[in-house]
Amino acid sequence: MPSTLGEEVAAHGWRAGTVVPRDLMPKLVEHLLHPGRAPAQVKDEDWLVVVSQTCDVVAKTLEQEPFVELLHCRPIPKLRRQNKELRSTRVLDFKPNRESHESVAVSAHATADRYLVPRELLRNSKPDQTRQLSDSSCIRILVWYSLRYGRPAWPNAFVARIGPAKIAFEETLEPLADDIAEVRVSIAERDVELTEGVDYHITVFFVVDENVWEDDPDRRKTIYAAFDKFVSALEKCDGVKVNNDLSGVFSGAEFTWQATKSSDEWNFANLSNVE
Repeated sequence: MPSTLGEEVAAHGWRAGTVVPRDLMPKLVEHLLHPGRAPAQVKDEDWLVVVSQTCDVVAKTLEQEPFVELLHCRPIPKLRRQNKELRSTRVLDFKPNRESHESVAVSAHATADRYLVPRELLRNSKPDQTRQLSDSSCIRILVWYSLRYGRPAWPNAFVARIGPAKIAFEETLEPLADDIAEVRVSIAERDVELTEGVDYHITVFFVVDENVWEDDPDRRKTIYAAFDKFVSALEKCDGVKVNNDLSGVFSGAEFTWQATKSSDEWNFANLSNVE
């Protein structure tokens, strides 16, 4: 028999990605609030998801982890371009579980929809048996959270120069939305606010999943086409020069740690002042 709170919670099946059942909601309502706001209204079709890491959810004692974090996710008709693929640090649109709920898309706000509730409330209840986030969705949410605090701080002057091409970048990268490649950029003047008339020098890396690189020539062709369009869009931005000698498409098996360290992942969340 379980002897600690953590063992009891684990025995019921709680972990990262599990969904709060309707019968537990009355006990949670008073905790689903922020100062100056009314308690959240959670509808039957909403997903109230445990987003604390599993090791925290099942920690042995209440003193170790008094709370679990929940994310209130609301269904939407479809993913919105400006909020999917981690393009915003404020709002995330995503598919909670493509295998069990292929047609379901949900949205959540990074701060307004996050709540801490007492972990002990999980001890006498089981999670929703029909809904659960996929492992990839759990990882995506954690990455999304980390972006708010760890995303690259690109120079405002650089962001302003590429801002007019944002739609072109989005359309160009749309074929890569299923994570077959990662786009990385290295900005030579990364810490400098350059004046008008002085160029930023950019190196662009499209890093391709090794399996795609080796075994999927059609997708590899798509990636090369996207790379050419992406570089072309960058080169049309005033005050931005692309280093074509170093830029290119690379297999993930060959892209070096040093190159990773000296570059940033291209992410529209980095363009915070043009969102």
